[in-house]
Amino acid sequence: MQRTWPVFIAAFGATYTFSVGNVTAPRLGPELNAGRGEVALVLAAFAVSFAAGLILAGRLGDRYGRRRLLRIGLLALALTSALAAAAPSLWWLVAARLLQGAASAIVMPQTLAIIQTSGGAPAQARGLAAFTASSGVGTVAGQVVGGLVMGLGLPFAGWRGAVLTSAIPSAVALLGAHRLHVHPPNSTERPDLGGALGVGVSLLALVAGLSLGPATGWTWWTPTLVVLGCLGLYGFWLGQGRRELAGRPVLVAPSSLRLPTLRLGLLMAVLLFAGYGAFSYEYSMLTQVGLGLTPVQSGLALTAFAGTFVVAGLRMPRITARFGDRTMELAAGLLTVGLVLLGLTSWFTQGKGAAIWIGCFQVLGVLLGAAQASQYGPLVGTVMAAVPHRVAGLAGGLFTTAQQASLGLGIATIGGVFGALVPMLGWEHAFAVALGIQVVTTVLFWVLARRLRSGPHGSSTLARGGQHRTETLD
Repeated sequence: MQRTWPVFIAAFGATYTFSVGNVTAPRLGPELNAGRGEVALVLAAFAVSFAAGLILAGRLGDRYGRRRLLRIGLLALALTSALAAAAPSLWWLVAARLLQGAASAIVMPQTLAIIQTSGGAPAQARGLAAFTASSGVGTVAGQVVGGLVMGLGLPFAGWRGAVLTSAIPSAVALLGAHRLHVHPPNSTERPDLGGALGVGVSLLALVAGLSLGPATGWTWWTPTLVVLGCLGLYGFWLGQGRRELAGRPVLVAPSSLRLPTLRLGLLMAVLLFAGYGAFSYEYSMLTQVGLGLTPVQSGLALTAFAGTFVVAGLRMPRITARFGDRTMELAAGLLTVGLVLLGLTSWFTQGKGAAIWIGCFQVLGVLLGAAQASQYGPLVGTVMAAVPHRVAGLAGGLFTTAQQASLGLGIATIGGVFGALVPMLGWEHAFAVALGIQVVTTVLFWVLARRLRSGPHGSSTLARGGQHRTETLD
């Protein structure tokens, strides 16, 4: 654990970079003359680029060495963060966020792979718990620290200063990355660069169409982008199957998804992170625009949520030891209760000022933070345990691809519904309706968690963070 601290800083920085975009979102519109759809596209561009490059980066790490790829990614993330902070216009910022996402994609699968191949089962369990905590802290710290930086009265503060802070964790992790153990390459396959490009363009078209559609009244070209994106992803999947049958290198081997545990785990990741991506975007818009809070106040209002998430993440081995393979089900039930209560609070406090809403959120934030950490931690272990060590980079890539693509899609879809409803219902009512959609995704998560536990491939060792590897690929 002492030698691997740069890995946890790197994981923190990758999620921090995504999250800091949420707190800056309300300021981008006035300063860059951007509508809600264009602002959502700025946020989703990072997630899409992140998602598109993850599996390829995992494969590259397996072939060329994970420490080498990690150092390259950290340097690129620091440089692209500075580029994003200096962006002169909206579309320059979109391009810079795409590059930031690509850099983060190089970093993240290496962190999971290094953790999963360092030490025995107890060390791996501790590493996964620390990874869960550090990446979760990065997600919430982006909004808290970003809000504080935006509130400073310095010449280069504002949203640009907040974005620039994304370079700091990467620089710190880069300074210590030479201490990491060198994992020799364990793959000789040439990476499928064409597949990576195809899935990246398809995801970008899909998310761009969904993000800009509501703002443009669904002009013909936005549905066209959505259709082309879906067709591109379908074509990518068919192409991967043909390449695998022919014995050629693939980005994602369709046969690797024969494991029920892996399939269910990835679908659960989609549901979990689509809801969270939308929630974080909607929270920033509601508190800063709807309720009139400053960025500092908006960030500080997340303190209870963030603190509980961190504590629960660090104590995840004890939590899963106490509740076993029911941990994710219980967490989904708690999250459902918290979302319903927050939705009711939002509905009945519309027009009554920010103080009541923020006060209620502080109480409910404890429940929400504990519940989300208890979903996320065991799920990481489940997905990682389903794939053997020799393709640990692929496992990290698959999970974080589902995570990041879902964050972007959640902003584009549920966040799009929220933005469309605000003029008709008002901020608090629109937020309550969006939370209702997230309740549905959480209930579906609960159903899948129950199926995972009760199915023939379910295993409490998976739910406890992959302390033992009980499955192998066919």
